[in-house]
Amino acid sequence: MPSFKFDTVRRQKFLPEEFFLRNLLLLQGLIEISYNSIETLKIEGNFSPTGQYQIFKHRLNLVKLHYTAGSDIGSLIALYRDVVDAVRELTAAHREYVKYLEMKTGDEMIKNASFFRLEDPEMYRMALDVACLGFLLGDGDGLRQFVRCLEAERGTDLLFESIVASAVDDPRDNTDFFHVRPYDSLLDSFCSAETDKEAADYMNAFLKRWYKDFDGMPWHNAHLKPASDNSYLPYFGYWAFEASAISIIYDIDDTPFRDHLLYPKDLADWARANHSLDHVAPGATSLANNYRCEAGHPCPTSGFWSTPAKNGSRQYFKQGTVMPAVASEYGATIWQWDRDQSDPSLS
Repeated sequence: MPSFKFDTVRRQKFLPEEFFLRNLLLLQGLIEISYNSIETLKIEGNFSPTGQYQIFKHRLNLVKLHYTAGSDIGSLIALYRDVVDAVRELTAAHREYVKYLEMKTGDEMIKNASFFRLEDPEMYRMALDVACLGFLLGDGDGLRQFVRCLEAERGTDLLFESIVASAVDDPRDNTDFFHVRPYDSLLDSFCSAETDKEAADYMNAFLKRWYKDFDGMPWHNAHLKPASDNSYLPYFGYWAFEASAISIIYDIDDTPFRDHLLYPKDLADWARANHSLDHVAPGATSLANNYRCEAGHPCPTSGFWSTPAKNGSRQYFKQGTVMPAVASEYGATIWQWDRDQSDPSLS
C-alpha cells in the first residue's frame, strides 16, 4: 500500500505506515512465539495460561491495528473470530489450571471460572472491546461464544450486560457496575438522559475523559514510545468501541460527537448500514457468513478475497463463484474478505 494512500485511509494520525507494517510482523511473530511457549512451560511444570493470554492480547491488538490502519471493515470479521477462538483456548486453559490448583491446594475453586475478572479495570476494558467488536461487526455467533466464556461474571455489570443483551438468550437485568471512571457518563447517556441532547452531552463527556482516565495503563501514550531500535511502536489504536455500540443499541444520534478522535465512526456507520443490531440476535444470520467462505462453496459477496493458505492469494471473485481449493499444510482452504478492497489496476 503506497504511503500517500495509507495516509489518506488510516483512521488515526499516530500510526505511520512503516510502523503499521512493523507492528503487523511483530504481532504475528509474538503469536507464534506464544504458541511455542505453551508446551515449553508445561514441560517446566508451569500450567498457568500465560501463553494463551498473550495470544489473546496479540490477536485483539491485530484487530485494532487493522482498523486503525484503514482496513475494510468486513476484513475485520475473520480477525475477530481469531480473537474469539483465542478466548476459548484461554478459558479452557484457565479452567484446567484452576482444577490443577484445586488438586494441589485442596481448596474449592469456581468450576466455570472466567479468566476475565470484570472488577479489574484492564480486564474489563478488554472484555468490553471484544463484546463491542462482536456486536458492531454483526457476529452474533462469535459474541455468544465469548459471553459463554464469561458465565461466572454474568449479571455483575450493567454496561457489559447492556452491550451483550441483544445477542444472548438470557439477558441479565442488573443495576450494579464495577467502574465509575471513565464509564459513568456513558452509563448516564442511556440511563439518565431524558433528551437526545442530554444523551449526546453525556457521550461527549465520556469521550473527552476516556483517554485521560486511563492514564497509568501500560498502553497509555504508547504512540510516543517507539522501540529503541525503531523495530516497532507499541501503539495499535485508541478506540472507545463502547461509545459506538451504545449509540447504536440505544439509537443515540452520534452527529454531535462522531468526529471525536476516539470514536470509531466508520465502524458505527458500517454497523448501522449492515443492520448489525438485527444480525446479532439469537437465531439471526451472522454477518460473518458474508466475509468468510470455505473452498467449494459459492462466494457470498463480490470483492477481493485472500486465504492464509497461500501467499499472494488476493484475487477478485464475483458473488456466486465457487471458491477454489488451495493445496497447503493448512488443510481446508478458508477464504477471507481482504483488508484492501481497492482495485490495483486503478492505483
